[in-house]
Amino acid sequence: METQFQIPREILAQIDYQNTVNGGMVETLAKAWASKDGYNMVVNVPAIDPEKVQVQVADKRFMVYVPMRVLGGEDYIPYFLVNVPVSPDVDINNISVKWRDNGHLHIKAPFNDWAKGEIRDIDIEM
Repeated sequence: METQFQIPREILAQIDYQNTVNGGMVETLAKAWASKDGYNMVVNVPAIDPEKVQVQVADKRFMVYVPMRVLGGEDYIPYFLVNVPVSPDVDINNISVKWRDNGHLHIKAPFNDWAKGEIRDIDIEM
């Protein structure tokens, strides 16, 4: 049985751009793990200006990227440092990101209440 692996279009565009225009770049290192409170990730980005880093949750994806100018023009494309799906058990409203002086982003994505096994009674309207 052959495993199908799909690479997001954004990543493919980034690879094509980096290899064609910039002559390639070193990939960002990211380490992720789950704890009892949620998911954690550390992204090593020592050569990137922290003022330019963007963090978003959009279309069920968690993304950390830096806008890069296209061929010195006015247009930008995202250079993705992290582009991963968001687990349904993540409380997206409470994701936090901290920059450390050593060039690391520390990301905490806590579980939502339902992932903790919360039980809630729901009143019936009459």
